[in-house]
Amino acid sequence: MHYYSLKDEEKSKYFKHKTRLDKKFVWTEKAIKKLYTLDDNLSQMQKHLEKEVVSAYELFSKLEKNGMPFLHGFKVIGKITFEKYISCNSTIEQENLIDKWDDIAYYSYDEIEAWQLIFDSEIKDFMPLSKIRLAERRQCFNINFQYAYQYKRTFCSYLAHFLNYNTTFSFKDLVSCTIKDFSPCVTVVLNYEVSELRRFSNLPQHQYDENDPIYNMLNDRQNSLNQTFDWNEKNVQKIMDVNSWIWKRSNELKQYIYELNSVFNIFCETDPSFSNFHIEGQIEYHSNEANDIATQELQKEMRQNAAFNYSNLMVDECRQKINDSSNEDESLNWNFEVYRYHLNEEQLKVRFHYFMHAIFVDDHIYSFEDLVRMREEDFKVCLEINWSGD
Repeated sequence: MHYYSLKDEEKSKYFKHKTRLDKKFVWTEKAIKKLYTLDDNLSQMQKHLEKEVVSAYELFSKLEKNGMPFLHGFKVIGKITFEKYISCNSTIEQENLIDKWDDIAYYSYDEIEAWQLIFDSEIKDFMPLSKIRLAERRQCFNINFQYAYQYKRTFCSYLAHFLNYNTTFSFKDLVSCTIKDFSPCVTVVLNYEVSELRRFSNLPQHQYDENDPIYNMLNDRQNSLNQTFDWNEKNVQKIMDVNSWIWKRSNELKQYIYELNSVFNIFCETDPSFSNFHIEGQIEYHSNEANDIATQELQKEMRQNAAFNYSNLMVDECRQKINDSSNEDESLNWNFEVYRYHLNEEQLKVRFHYFMHAIFVDDHIYSFEDLVRMREEDFKVCLEINWSGD
């Protein structure tokens, strides 16, 4: 289900601009040569990316076996990102050019980043669609070449996808691009949802928008269930249990991030390719079982829309200390606004984790009825690790 937003309106301007330019664009021999050169270079980058993904798998498999069993089930994602290379001259013209390219890339982001290579550590191989992407070369029938023989030209999987699915790059824009504008990127993820049919993201797909029917449905559902929620002793105790589970997962998350941070600091000392590393994670609720108030489909919808990133923690090469300001102040107890009015004297002494406030009070997805049906094993520590050498 799709909803219309401000982003759609802005994106529409670039799509119309692309359509208008493409109608009058002529594929001259010079333009075709530039496209072929870009394809050759991207083909090599795609092969390099394949090797980098396999190398990352081998590295993290060793880490898993040698003291980091929490990494079990990790996946490696390889993709090629776009950022227009523009020489750094501080002129108004240059700044406008940067803004233009930032917008073009931003409004095609979802389509471009849907192309990815995924290596599953449990099957010890690339996933099926990724194998196809590695092997295939495809024609692009939306390109109106001047000569019939040129229609037979095939392109590497990444460029073919780029040509067929981007919505804002005109052909004129495209032939001005060089390999400097593209970069291979490898990311290792644990417990995040990864699909070969859509781009990986650790952020909610739908941010709060009054025109979003999915958000409105989930918000109305939460309000309705909360209005009739019974704050009886059993339910309150379950809330206390969930809070303790969250603290447990939070401590695990910090421990895992610190362990990975220590390893990557060592890597950086001997191998510059590990510089600029970034490690972040969050706690998510992943339930795949229906219950009396939520089908499997609804559980998935809630998971994809919940703002789990409110409790995101991170470190990188420059920031070595985890900033968990929401939970570090021991005088701050996140049981206010709702919970504290239903707790007994002993329960009031228990510190509530920020997650309990952010997800069940501030967010508009999960109700208290959902909360008391949650299971400890469905709370997952999710991690994302990436790096890029200078």
